[in-house]
Amino acid sequence: MSRTVISNMLRDARIRPTPQRVAIYEMLKGTTSHPKAETIHEAVKGDFPSLSLNTVYDTLQIFAEAGLIRKLAMKENVSRYDGNAAPHGHFVCVRCGRVEDLRPSVDRELERINLLLKDRIDGRIIDSDYRFYGYCRECENETTWSDSKEDRRRHCSDHLNDT
Repeated sequence: MSRTVISNMLRDARIRPTPQRVAIYEMLKGTTSHPKAETIHEAVKGDFPSLSLNTVYDTLQIFAEAGLIRKLAMKENVSRYDGNAAPHGHFVCVRCGRVEDLRPSVDRELERINLLLKDRIDGRIIDSDYRFYGYCRECENETTWSDSKEDRRRHCSDHLNDT
């Protein structure tokens, strides 16, 4: 996505397309890693040395409120950001903190379930957020602790505090 297209998209959302905002949006659209604000700040501050972390947070909030990105509130008051604003689910590794989009076929199945349940929920649904927690393939292969519930619970809580 070119910077001109991003600038026009921001204008359409009634957001002034400053070079910093365009760079932040471009970075988010160019990754599927669901970065933290600090990671985004590190990625764009090379081009904008005076860019503050607070400006990045403010920009991300503006983008989220405009529906251009998704803000994923994680455990321990940490947020991750997703350049894909369409509703979709995520898998979160409790060991390394990796956040991955679910496969489109899983998202379609979750949408089907949403449609089945919407009439059973008292209220009007405006969004849904499906998040599954477990071990990514890499971490699952590295797992060396015993299979007891206590060891898994201790391990999971230790690593959830890191993400």
